[in-house]
Amino acid sequence: MAIPRVSIVVTLTPELQPMLESLQDAVEAKREVFLNTSQKTTCIDLLLAIILPPLGVFLKFGCKIEFWICLLLTFFRWLPGIINVVWVITK
Repeated sequence: MAIPRVSIVVTLTPELQPMLESLQDAVEAKREVFLNTSQKTTCIDLLLAIILPPLGVFLKFGCKIEFWICLLLTFFRWLPGIINVVWVITK
């Protein structure tokens, strides 16, 4: 049995159009603020990276090559991992 598709058409009254546009502008402004702050390195990022280097890189880049390099260097010794993570996070 196939599920029927339902289409809903919404028409905005002239009074609601400016409200919708201002809401869209506010959402776009919040999005820009979020994107700009998520790309900056904060003091907390560096502190976390010094305490546990692979976690700092993972939170910044995910499971990409930077994380695996940092994990490998941290297995050799703690100091090479810290040097790598500070370099990777601040570049």
